[in-house]
Amino acid sequence: MAVFNGTLNTNEIFGSLFNMIISQQVFTDNIQGGYGDLVDEARVDGSLFGDTKLYYATNTLRSQAWANDAEATNLLALDRPKAPECQSITLDVFRQIRLTDDNYLSKRAWSTEGAFSSFISVMIQWIRETKRIYDMTLYNAYIGANKSSVQSDYDIDITTATTGLSGEEYNRVKAQKIATEVANLYVKMKNINRTFNDYGYVRSYSKDNIKIVWNTKYVNEITKMDIPTIYHKDGLFKDIEKNSLPETYFGNINATATAGDGATIFATTELDFNTPGLSMADPLWDPDKHVFAGELIPVGETAPAGMSYTLDDKIIAKVMVKLPPFMSAFETGTNFFNPRSLTENHYLTWGHNTLEYLYAYPFFNIVEI
Repeated sequence: MAVFNGTLNTNEIFGSLFNMIISQQVFTDNIQGGYGDLVDEARVDGSLFGDTKLYYATNTLRSQAWANDAEATNLLALDRPKAPECQSITLDVFRQIRLTDDNYLSKRAWSTEGAFSSFISVMIQWIRETKRIYDMTLYNAYIGANKSSVQSDYDIDITTATTGLSGEEYNRVKAQKIATEVANLYVKMKNINRTFNDYGYVRSYSKDNIKIVWNTKYVNEITKMDIPTIYHKDGLFKDIEKNSLPETYFGNINATATAGDGATIFATTELDFNTPGLSMADPLWDPDKHVFAGELIPVGETAPAGMSYTLDDKIIAKVMVKLPPFMSAFETGTNFFNPRSLTENHYLTWGHNTLEYLYAYPFFNIVEI
């Protein structure tokens, strides 16, 4: 890889002269696509007033035997319902992205006004792009690495179903087993049940409202290898590719401080293992020691308790009905010009809630065993 070292090349004819730079181009197409559908769907409005949303869950009532005329003496009896469960979601996380530029000395590094303006535009654009990366990776890592502590995993016994099989037959039977068990899960969730919420309240869920977020490892096996042989007219795998996340987002939260191993330990949130307060422009600042959620913890670094997860390649999908809410407190961009240093500071400041799934709804994994 050729890296410009800041030295011009000596002219081949006139040794006292140097060949000039032809042009300077700053790449602008840095973030294309990304898995931002879930976080965009989960956004709910916050407010500058107050900091908490309350979510109430109520349980079923009951029927009782009717005693006809004898009921007259019970006319004034009270039959209040059980008090509802109340879950709070609080705006308590605040972040800021900072950028310093100038319109004077840094221009000397560029050959034209156009090249300089392109560079400044790209760097300012990175402020919004960085927030976009933060939002989607934080949310996706939460979805993939967290689960209810009350609701059990939904296990699919692939091992028994595929014993003695290999190659195409193994793949086909595996996909058929997943299809069958997911269809059974829809039936269980549609029926009256107390299983798929943390409160143990009576619930039922329509198939149209059940949201399954698939692990792309299994998506690719099903869609690229097995769909022709397991196609279902009821659309069991409808939108399977749309409702999916890369396999590196699926795992289990590490309750204790965990060191990176270069392969299986990923961040749950944006982490920087550089010396605190060190500027990104400092030669000692190492970009490999800065990670977003869903990226590997660097080898030799240790993530604090709860801020990493271990990859679990047996998680097929996550099942939900309501996405965990992603609430915005505020978002504001500000600028500050320093007349002494002729520099300008750009700030983007925002807030959001600590992510929590809604206890009144399903939030569990489908797991291969």
